[in-house]
Amino acid sequence: MTFMPVEDVYQVMESASASVPCPECGAPTAEGELCDECYADDTDPLSVPDEVVVRVCAKCGSYVRDGGWTSHDEPLPDEELAVAAVKDALGLHVEAREPRVAVGVESRDTNTLEVEVEAVAYVRGYRVEDERAVRVRLDYETCPTCAKRSGGYYAGVVQIRAEGREPTDDEMDRALEHAYGIAGRDYGDRDTFVTKTEEVRGGLDIYMSTNVSGMQIARNMTQEYGGSYDDSATLVGEKDGEELYRVTYAVTLPEFVPGDVVDVDGTPLLVTHNDDVLKGIDLRTGDRKSFSDASPKRLGRAADAEPTTVVSVSEDDDEMQVLDPESYETVTIQRPPFVVVSQGEQAEVVSTEKGVFPVPPSESNKNS
Repeated sequence: MTFMPVEDVYQVMESASASVPCPECGAPTAEGELCDECYADDTDPLSVPDEVVVRVCAKCGSYVRDGGWTSHDEPLPDEELAVAAVKDALGLHVEAREPRVAVGVESRDTNTLEVEVEAVAYVRGYRVEDERAVRVRLDYETCPTCAKRSGGYYAGVVQIRAEGREPTDDEMDRALEHAYGIAGRDYGDRDTFVTKTEEVRGGLDIYMSTNVSGMQIARNMTQEYGGSYDDSATLVGEKDGEELYRVTYAVTLPEFVPGDVVDVDGTPLLVTHNDDVLKGIDLRTGDRKSFSDASPKRLGRAADAEPTTVVSVSEDDDEMQVLDPESYETVTIQRPPFVVVSQGEQAEVVSTEKGVFPVPPSESNKNS
């Protein structure tokens, strides 16, 4: 008996298995499957539905993507929306290599657009091409956020008030800046917006769509201007087993704000800051002073200062005589370092029940 070498046996086996023809073209294959070229010819590199439906908000232009409503600064044109929807819907064959895909709108009819998709790829080393037509239907409705806006929905109310006075125009404008800034910054969550604003007796009310945005406004205002805020929640309903609360944030700004001229135990003070500590400039000496426990009395505002003529300046420059802008009488007042004038020149002063006091020129121009 003659034995064949093992190497020759394997060669015979390999030759036998390689001789199984491709069912399409007859080319030799390992197990009779499609050869690589026929496999590539029978492969569609693209996987895309015949129709794509896009839910679009008729009010804001947002559309549903990945199960949620998108957010953007400006609505997308219909053509861009259709192309984006088709790109999201299409898939590529698992063996497609070096794919190149072109998507473009061919035509449209009212809310239906015809989108052409062309693809070129390589499957098992062979170039394959594919071309599809996809019908995109734009289905217009109202998104949940716009429905809330239209219905006047709000979850937080910010009440801007001030102790012993009305909030200034600057303070109310600043509160609105915070509100619209927060709504703009957080627009990505689609739930933060300003429902409405109302000027009411005693101040300003801002209605926000979320509790968190209301709290942010209250915090920003008290951090910037001082004062404090309180919050109170009211149960307004239930959704999906969770209780829904509407929260009111009552902001109380300090009675005295930067630019006020006050009397603190005989010291005429130009307020520069008022949080837990009242800080300001002594209008007699120019020194900066702080009072943690004081009962100031309002004398006026630096913005109400008027120019007046300097009649004379003492030899040591510590005092000067000026005309009282209200009585036109000559009065002698202290000259703090921030007043640099000579006889005959103009100085900014504020006339109060406690006397006439000079104010820094930069302060007299604020809020005027």
